[in-house]
Amino acid sequence: MIRKFLADPQAWAQEAILRAQSERRRIHGIDVWLINDRQFATSDELFAKIAASLQLVADHAPWRLKAMRRDFARIFMHRQDGVRAMFDLMRNCSLDTYFVATFAAEQVASSIVHEAVHARLRNGRTIPRDLIAWEERLCRKAELAFGLRIPDGTAVVERARAALALSDHDVAPLAGDIQLRQRRPRGNGGLA
Repeated sequence: MIRKFLADPQAWAQEAILRAQSERRRIHGIDVWLINDRQFATSDELFAKIAASLQLVADHAPWRLKAMRRDFARIFMHRQDGVRAMFDLMRNCSLDTYFVATFAAEQVASSIVHEAVHARLRNGRTIPRDLIAWEERLCRKAELAFGLRIPDGTAVVERARAALALSDHDVAPLAGDIQLRQRRPRGNGGLA
């Protein structure tokens, strides 16, 4: 970890800024950071939703929670227009505060499971462009399996099945396509 920051001072600076600005809690053995503009929910409400979501994972897919503890540096909630969730180069499972505040715990948990598959596959590696759709389908299959295990997983199952029916281009849009989607108005639900 230290080598990474010495090799990339910008990453070190970003980490320091995030640490200074965020509220932090440890939930189910995972550090959860939050930068909350309080537009959609209080910090307590957002942390409670993450706790409920991780409890679903603990109850219905405990092996996934164990892997998340290793593969995520943290879960980081902040406003990110047009994207529900993403796994980033800092090993954060980043979640949009609007998404966490307004969607059911089952859906939030499903997105965390999805990003955990990215984390497990990436593990410091870059996935070749020709395998991105394959990777995204694995994430959606994990969502589907999780949705079938949980009570009230209907929305999760429907969304995963719909995504799995898409073409490679549509199941895994290129980064430029995602940037365009981020410009959509707030409250649109986003990706992942």
